Amino acid sequence: MDLLLFSCRARVAGFFRHKKEQRAMLLSLGIVLAGAYSWLFTYLLQQAQDGGALKQSVPQLLEYTNLMLLAIIILKGFFPSYVQKAAIIQRIYPIPPLQKFRTEVLVEFVSPFYFIVLNFLFFLFMMSPAYGVAALLQSLLVVLTAHITLRSLQVFVERKMRWGHRYFFMAAVMAAAFVALQARVPMFRPSADWLVQIVHMAALGFFVAANYFLELAATEPRRKEVSYSSTARRSLGWRLFKNHRLAKQMLLFGLIFKAIILALDATVYLRKGDHLFDQIASMWMFVGPLVIFTYVFNNSWGFYRNLWLTVERGNGTYRDVIWASLLPLRVPLLMDAVLTFAYVTFFNHESALFIVLMYLAAILVLTPLGIIASIVSPKPVKGGIFSFSAKTSYLYNFTSIALFSLLFLPRIHPLLYLLYPLLIGGAFFALVAVLREYGAYKHKLFEALYKVDA
Repeated sequence: MDLLLFSCRARVAGFFRHKKEQRAMLLSLGIVLAGAYSWLFTYLLQQAQDGGALKQSVPQLLEYTNLMLLAIIILKGFFPSYVQKAAIIQRIYPIPPLQKFRTEVLVEFVSPFYFIVLNFLFFLFMMSPAYGVAALLQSLLVVLTAHITLRSLQVFVERKMRWGHRYFFMAAVMAAAFVALQARVPMFRPSADWLVQIVHMAALGFFVAANYFLELAATEPRRKEVSYSSTARRSLGWRLFKNHRLAKQMLLFGLIFKAIILALDATVYLRKGDHLFDQIASMWMFVGPLVIFTYVFNNSWGFYRNLWLTVERGNGTYRDVIWASLLPLRVPLLMDAVLTFAYVTFFNHESALFIVLMYLAAILVLTPLGIIASIVSPKPVKGGIFSFSAKTSYLYNFTSIALFSLLFLPRIHPLLYLLYPLLIGGAFFALVAVLREYGAYKHKLFEALYKVDA
């Protein structure tokens, strides 16, 4: 108990150790948004209960609410960039594995995000008569399940797995029991039967046990393995992609994540004839090249700082800086384009014109923004040990998301294609403004990238 309380206090203090006013303001804004969304869902539930304009019933809206929570909690670990599993207790700390696992799981819920989620559920429970105790309990079980799912995925990403170990087989058996129960009665589907709630609790218990055994089956974190490509016949862009293992892993991880989303839409299209993107407009973000920018190229010089230093020790002209910024982008952008246009060719040729125009406009908007972010807000990247973390600026990541979201407004009306020249022109205008001040920025850039080695 003392270890748990100490870890909780340390985690809370860590969130507010720097930029206290800014983070307190963001937390307050999150609570306000939680209240606003709870009011919105209360209104929708009331409309469904009164038989208003909504076609969905109350159970369907509650199911959508649970699915929304499930998706947001899992996706927050991978988008806009991968977030590493919190290392609350170091592996060398002398503590039993079960106590370490229990403490880490409980402390991970001590975060602003889950505080905002709990506020949303509490406000919804207080405001909506249709959202009773059983629905609240089921939503809490969904939140716990989503968090354990995210932890399991993070273990697979960050640690080496001993596939033949007895703990892995025990984890597989427990996970199979969870899947079997969920296939029979999905947890996100609302039910007022308390026996069903008990079944869901038992299923969650199996899933937590599976996550515990999975961590025992995992060994030390993945370590960096250097394999250089120095063939002169290979392009410099390919060698930059091949030789920087951390950047390559993050880019491949982002592309695989995008491929999963596109495959999900393709599966829905083949089964039902409708696209998932047409039902959930925000999913269009995965059609463009947004992922490779939010993962790596909003911080190009953080990953390729030696390239920047080489250019700077030479002439260091604006043209050289832009050329060096585009050089590492070539191969990942080509891979992303091949993935996207393969999806368009086989599964979404009806929207081919829109997707092609949006993709080209996204390149012309996000590339200048990525160069600006790399100059104005660089973050040092250390790649000695395999480590995924949020290595790009959150501010510029969300700016990229906001600008890219404007690019699929022509889905509403073709006249909104007129926004494309404005966005592209604004991005290049901002790039020119930053490059004019590059002489002042480069000193801060050097300090940000190399002060950790001083």
